[in-house]
Amino acid sequence: MSGFADYLATLLMPTAKAPSIKWGNSDYNPRQGLVMVLFLLFLSYMSADISADRVIAPSSTVMLLFRSNFGAGVSLTSPTGYYTNGAWQYLTGTDQETGYSWPVKALGANLSGIQLITSDPIDSSTIGKYITNQIRQVTGPKGNLVNELFQNVKIKGDLGQAGSQAPLVINRPWTIGDVKDLYITYWFKYEIDFPSKLTREVPGAGWRQMFAFKTGGYLNDWRGDYRVSVTILKGLDGQLYWQTKGDNVANGPWPRVDYWTIDNHTVAVPVDRWSKFEVYWHRSSGSDGRFWVAVNGEVIADYHGPNMGDYNLPITRIFPNNAYSGGYATVESHSTGLEIWNGFPCGMGVSCYEK
Repeated sequence: MSGFADYLATLLMPTAKAPSIKWGNSDYNPRQGLVMVLFLLFLSYMSADISADRVIAPSSTVMLLFRSNFGAGVSLTSPTGYYTNGAWQYLTGTDQETGYSWPVKALGANLSGIQLITSDPIDSSTIGKYITNQIRQVTGPKGNLVNELFQNVKIKGDLGQAGSQAPLVINRPWTIGDVKDLYITYWFKYEIDFPSKLTREVPGAGWRQMFAFKTGGYLNDWRGDYRVSVTILKGLDGQLYWQTKGDNVANGPWPRVDYWTIDNHTVAVPVDRWSKFEVYWHRSSGSDGRFWVAVNGEVIADYHGPNMGDYNLPITRIFPNNAYSGGYATVESHSTGLEIWNGFPCGMGVSCYEK
């Protein structure tokens, strides 16, 4: 922005007189006209919709579907809907910072909130020993005070086992069709001791899930035929890395099939600092299918190809983030600045991250 302003200033500096054009009874100077046009463009730039991290000027074909900073007006209900090994906790209210209300109404969603899944049977008197969730004020990505959604799995089961978890989930009926194109972004932060909680000393203890979606509708129930997940793994060298995968692990009744896997050892897994997560997909059974994901503007996976299951079932469950790991407890999730768009808001294949 300062560069543009400096450019305007140079145009206004006295220089050799530009030739004037006679216009009616007045002299018209082309330099003055150019300055006026650029000044109007500058005003338009300044009045653009500024998000938490950059100016976004979406094309007419891309729409913002939902935005929440978990700001004033948003709250968590008490856990409800108890079953043997879990319960539900819903987000409710209108975010006064963005004007969008929980539960999410976009995408035909019929439920949005946190599912509390526990390794042992629980009830209302014991759920708090296993999982707690809260909205609290913290220092945010830009150094200012923001609200975050803090999820904490305190008892998760045996090391190496997929025990307790607390996914933030957007649920939608399988009867209303698929989600063909979607972009989701939010800010996240892993605690400083996060790397030590993953270990290769016990089988199955070296992973932490970041994001997933699943399909559903097999025989008109919740079981699906396709999943995409983004997971953090600890390698044999003790370093963390990203794994993005398309498989059929969507609670269906079939043997596991991994369709494609992308491991990324180059982009660092950020720890103890706010970082921007972005994901986009275009669903297709052909070569134009795509799944793209980036962290702090660095692409960790960009898969091109089929991303449908054997039955072409629609996406019914979207998990923007999840406190879910095979490692040591506690498993924590910090997130804020959730946005959902029906396409890339900053240009096709372009990250919306700016330092």
